[in-house]
Amino acid sequence: MKIKEALSKGMIELKVNNIENPKMKSRLLMQYILKKPRNYLLVYDNQEITKLEKEQYFNAIQKIINGIPLQHITHQQEFMKMNFYVNENVLIPRPDTEILVEEVIKISKKINAKKILDLCTGSGAIAISLAKYIKNR
Repeated sequence: MKIKEALSKGMIELKVNNIENPKMKSRLLMQYILKKPRNYLLVYDNQEITKLEKEQYFNAIQKIINGIPLQHITHQQEFMKMNFYVNENVLIPRPDTEILVEEVIKISKKINAKKILDLCTGSGAIAISLAKYIKNR
């Protein structure tokens, strides 16, 4: 099976099962399985995938259909322009949490905060982001 055929079939399976953003999710799963960037899928869409890659890809598609978040399958979530490892034991960092982190950064700079306490937040995305974007603290 070619990459483009697998992507098309995966997208259709997701769409039929009312999964949001089926095109994006099918592509991200293929990137994860092949360990290749997005542009590889575009340039080499006629490339054959192995039997194992096909099996892994459609198993991942089924996991999405069964309600497992994409991030728990790929173990990745982008947050504040950084990639974080996530699994079923942590909350997935959300875009709306970035707004919270940006506000904390503004406030900490305004009041010249010396320390910020972050407890039990799972992936560490909040604490790491604060440490990165608040210099000399």
